[in-house]
Amino acid sequence: MVMHIARFYLLEQWRNKWTVIGNIMAPMIFLAFALVLRSTIEDKATADLIIKSQFLPFSLLILIFSLALSLNVLLLSEKKEDGTFLLLKRTDLKMNSYLIGTAAGIFIIFNFFLVFFLACYELMLGIGAGALISIALFANVTLLCLYPASYVLASFFKKSKKVVAFLTPITLLLMFSITMPSMLAMTQGQNPQMYYKFLFWNPMMIMNDIALFELNMIEGTWLPTYQYLLILIGLCAALWFAALKTFKIADRGERI
Repeated sequence: MVMHIARFYLLEQWRNKWTVIGNIMAPMIFLAFALVLRSTIEDKATADLIIKSQFLPFSLLILIFSLALSLNVLLLSEKKEDGTFLLLKRTDLKMNSYLIGTAAGIFIIFNFFLVFFLACYELMLGIGAGALISIALFANVTLLCLYPASYVLASFFKKSKKVVAFLTPITLLLMFSITMPSMLAMTQGQNPQMYYKFLFWNPMMIMNDIALFELNMIEGTWLPTYQYLLILIGLCAALWFAALKTFKIADRGERI
């Protein structure tokens, strides 16, 4: 059942490929700007510093957010709106199976684009294989951690138009609360970790910290790697439990 759901999800995203492309447009733009920056600035060391500290981490963060939250929340809201879930309610589909099957589909799509972006930055900057593997692993863990949150958010929205309106400030909050302090700290020659005690609530902080460390932008991570993994696993379990409690295939009172 899980593999059938994953296959169905991939086919559905292929039919809606322009929606997927729209969700990855931001990291594509950052990649294009990084290419322009490195080809136009004579001081390659400065260009590499800007790309490693800002462009690459932000590309990863927005890619995770777009595929783990934005795309899935919009898809779930549309299915509620057009009554698809009411039809699924007539089957023996279990909520756990749907969650895991969709997660597998998102995982495949995400890693396709993740490999593409990391390969492009590797060709541009010459990043080591070990650093790329560590970044990719933590990116996947962060993706799987945030994935259940899409169901929690979708449980509050029945109209897809409301999703777009609410996701914009959420995106700005999660992204810029990490990237802006990091940018300000590095331009002043300071360690961006000085702000992390105020950003512990944002799981994107962990991904940003790991990326900066693997790219040799900072001397060490704010917390040990195993603690980051435990935090992400714990957050994922909490969000998964919340998703099972809050998200319903069909709301009470709706009829097939």
